[in-house]
Amino acid sequence: MAVYRFKISFEDYEDIYREIEVNSSQSFAEFYSAILTSIGFENHGSASFYMSNDSWKKGTEISTTDKKDKSGKAVARADKALFKNYIADPHQKIYLLIESESNWAFHIELIKILPA
Repeated sequence: MAVYRFKISFEDYEDIYREIEVNSSQSFAEFYSAILTSIGFENHGSASFYMSNDSWKKGTEISTTDKKDKSGKAVARADKALFKNYIADPHQKIYLLIESESNWAFHIELIKILPA
């Protein structure tokens, strides 16, 4: 088991960031909860993680709610999606979009992989 250290920053304010560590066996839902706590947000809506490339192009989606993609296929649920099944690149980037009264976007970068 590995520990992933991520840097999470607001899309529009990169100088404001948090670093959060998660175990490879943890879910995206647990990570989402840690992000909300670290920035002082409450859970008031849905959110989606998108596995991204270096240009922040959205790839595979992982959602905090039941959702279908454009083709009608179910999107992975954050409470069932484990990091070890999605991290393939040691410099993985993830785009997080929180949809509530106003949308918030975050850039998440894997900055270090540590032994458990």
